[in-house]
Amino acid sequence: MFKEYPYQFNYGNDVNQYYSYLPSAVIKGDLSMSSSGEREYWLVSDSNGIPLQKMTMGMSLLYSPFFLIGHSVALNSNYEADGYSKPYSFSLRAGTYVYVSIALYLIYLSLLCFFKPWISALSILLIFLSTNLFYYTLCEGEMTHSYLFFLFSVMILNTIKWFETFKVKNLFFLALAFGMAVLIRPTSVLMFVFILFYAMNKTNLLDLLKQHVKPIILAVILFCIPFFLQMIYWKIYGGTWMRWSYSDERFYFSSPHIIDFLFSYRKGWLLYTPIMVFSIIGLFFLKKKVPAMRFSIPIVLVLAIYILSSWWCWWFGGSFGSRSMVEYYALLIFPLAAFIDKVSTIKLLKYSFIVIFGFTTFYNLLGTDKKTWSELHWDSMSKESFWFTFSRINMNQKDKKTLETLYDYPNYEKARKGLSEREED
Repeated sequence: MFKEYPYQFNYGNDVNQYYSYLPSAVIKGDLSMSSSGEREYWLVSDSNGIPLQKMTMGMSLLYSPFFLIGHSVALNSNYEADGYSKPYSFSLRAGTYVYVSIALYLIYLSLLCFFKPWISALSILLIFLSTNLFYYTLCEGEMTHSYLFFLFSVMILNTIKWFETFKVKNLFFLALAFGMAVLIRPTSVLMFVFILFYAMNKTNLLDLLKQHVKPIILAVILFCIPFFLQMIYWKIYGGTWMRWSYSDERFYFSSPHIIDFLFSYRKGWLLYTPIMVFSIIGLFFLKKKVPAMRFSIPIVLVLAIYILSSWWCWWFGGSFGSRSMVEYYALLIFPLAAFIDKVSTIKLLKYSFIVIFGFTTFYNLLGTDKKTWSELHWDSMSKESFWFTFSRINMNQKDKKTLETLYDYPNYEKARKGLSEREED
């Protein structure tokens, strides 16, 4: 008998919260979410004591076209029109595939502005198959990361195009995608650094503002619209225009876990996604191939690592690898392409990297399989469990019992206070 694929339909944990706005508004007509029924919504009280959804509505806005398709199918079939039956699940998963497919195409178009078609195509293939973007498309596709990857790709292409042609539509697409990304995850504001430094390398900022003042003002308004929708919701249902829904969760900027974030067995970004090492090396080749990005991408990368590793839960709960870095692959594909372009001119290196990139792809697909079948723990990997897991292609029940004794379970309460998450510390 075949095992049932565990990620066929996913309304668990975070996704249930992102999605909650849609069934609450369309089916229940109650955006206060006070009657969640069997669904456990993460309602958090602010200073005024009114509990509201912890997550913002950004993901629901992106889900909505596919939710409405699923809802239409459910209403005209024997499936229950409750927001959670199979038509909704299939539609949302199809939506993830659509968004990621569009994102990869947009990034391909962006790469073509600087690289040969074969380098652009190979870079797209590797960024999908050799990173955890693959997992966050096919397995937990309704999480924020593949959707943010899409929004970042929209921003990047339209940034490039706007500074080529100064067509208003490109600026407006850029602004709206930027506003949506910040609503979904506020740390996406780092993309402003990319846009700013790209602009500084292309033109004089004062001249730019003088020549395009009206479209820039309209773009700022478009950027604000997504967050303004959220503010209206907070005001109507919570009584305040602004609120901090993460309670005592915070950043500890004075003690970032940079080494753990990059290399730890628990969730080290470069340990679980080693192809990004070559992207980092490729940063040194950007000046020649993509001069307008030679400062913007390295600065965004450094800031992202510092900020994300400063979050109290630097491993970001359950995940495959460092899920918080997935959206930044839309930027990091450029230095990866620059690296590929460089090594392709050196015969010996060219053939060596065919083998190396083949390994990074196999390693990522093997890790995806192990995470899917719970052979790679979502938050408690240790050195011992890591090597035990990857030394076995297939595990029997005895192996799985042994594996359970090797995990390093994090102490979430200690981490929330800015202390080490390790139980023994």
